[in-house]
Amino acid sequence: MHPDWQAFSQALLPHHLDIDSPSQDHARQAAVLALFCVQPQPQLLYTLRAPHLKRHAGEVSFPGGMWEPGDANLLATALRETHEEIGLPAEAICLLGACRPRRTLAGTLVTPFVGLIEQDCELRPDPGELDAIFHVPLAAFAQGLQVRTDLFEREGLSVKVPAYRYQTFEIWGFTAALTQELLTIIQQTITQDGVII
Repeated sequence: MHPDWQAFSQALLPHHLDIDSPSQDHARQAAVLALFCVQPQPQLLYTLRAPHLKRHAGEVSFPGGMWEPGDANLLATALRETHEEIGLPAEAICLLGACRPRRTLAGTLVTPFVGLIEQDCELRPDPGELDAIFHVPLAAFAQGLQVRTDLFEREGLSVKVPAYRYQTFEIWGFTAALTQELLTIIQQTITQDGVII
């Protein structure tokens, strides 16, 4: 699977929208950063949260966390948290865009940002926050990693979300829903000899 990253980026929301509204109240909001490694084959990066954490302990997630008063905006939150959690500096990330904000089951409004990184980026999991960093090849999703469909109640509506299993890792809930959205967009931008199929 080789996405047309330019077409993929154009299908996302502009990542600078949040920067253009610095007066917005971001208290009790969060941001995550979904990162694609582009070589040798496209992969999506995930983290496994440490089991001792008070929130989302032992869960698979994207790098990210809660907005803090020192963050100029939610993109700054995503970049700061990514650096803290996996040691990746902002300059190593090629930002592609953002996805629509959505709420977690706990009610936190989360804005997802999306970027590209090179395979040889040095990543260091913060042992205070993470147990592991791992990558899932996009080809693995295409071959079938979904193990079930979860049903969640949100604002009076029933929402179906896939759950994936890769090696010993289970991807579910908010992270799986965002993964599904990204995979859907990618599927629309897969190229073969320069032709979107």
